[in-house]
Amino acid sequence: MDYIMTENGACIDVEQITNIIKTNGVQNDADWMAIILFVRNLLTKLTVYTEEKKAEIQREICTQLAQKDFSDTHLETIIAMLDMYIMQNIGSLELEEALAQEKRSAALLLNEMNDIVASMQGSHERHQSKLDSFKDETVSVIEECNKKSLIISKVREMFQGLIVEFQEEARALNEKAQQFEQTANFDPLLTDLHNRRALEIFLQAAAMEYENTGEPLSMMMIDVDHFKTVNDTCGHQAGDDVLRALAHIITAHAIQYSGFAARYGGEELVIIMKGLTQEMASIKAEAIRADVENYDFRIRTDGQLAEHSLRFTVSIGVAEMHKGWNAGSLVGAADKAMYQAKNTGRNQVRRAPEIS
Repeated sequence: MDYIMTENGACIDVEQITNIIKTNGVQNDADWMAIILFVRNLLTKLTVYTEEKKAEIQREICTQLAQKDFSDTHLETIIAMLDMYIMQNIGSLELEEALAQEKRSAALLLNEMNDIVASMQGSHERHQSKLDSFKDETVSVIEECNKKSLIISKVREMFQGLIVEFQEEARALNEKAQQFEQTANFDPLLTDLHNRRALEIFLQAAAMEYENTGEPLSMMMIDVDHFKTVNDTCGHQAGDDVLRALAHIITAHAIQYSGFAARYGGEELVIIMKGLTQEMASIKAEAIRADVENYDFRIRTDGQLAEHSLRFTVSIGVAEMHKGWNAGSLVGAADKAMYQAKNTGRNQVRRAPEIS
């Protein structure tokens, strides 16, 4: 026999609850029986809740079942309660994700600093000892600090001390310091994405690399269709949540082909893709478009998800770098292709015209 401990220490016999359901003629109702089975069997096996939280959920749901109200309205109430508990757990998962993002940022900062130090080491033999010490101290700061603002502050101070000693390298080191600070900052709203300044730095470097190697370099410009309508009808919080959901989708895709995902501005997001031709980039863009169209997005209010989905789509423009172009040319071509997608029906991918 299965029992659930109530708040006052008494036990509720789950089988009795099952009998109540049978007595009231809903024993064949899949929804009500699913709730019973969830509370009795599945909930106890879940590892995302503590034992105290499991007991709390069981008490609350069994108290509702004991009311012997098996109307559709009461069913919706119980489902809303379960939804609330799930959202509470999602909140803790989102916190874990935020911490993971901070760790990822620290790892990127460490890689960036290693690249900076590596570029400085060839300057002069007499600087080697100082640079080794500087590298060790910087790595220690990045690994020990858990706030990006503190990391940037400490590293900037260390940079300034180094600049005083190496006056002849002051200009170059200042540029490195500025680059470090810029690339350390992801977009404040869409933490999965790089910000505009980091995008510009990456794109300029990628354009120079293209000039030297001729390897394909492509870009997607992605814009949410009717985004103003979402903001006007559902509120700016819902609009921000739409952008966050889109950022998650875009980042998941970009990781697969080492794309550099960033926020260009407003609801416009971009992916820079090294080694991909326009044709291949268009295929990747179509996969993103389809995933967005099929995404089951629900507005969240006071911790509860809306009953109905809010469907949204994107228009994507794709362009490939050409000889004689600069970074701005690539952005302009992708942006123009994106507006062609919008002006010809939205929810589609358009390529920039081929150059013969």
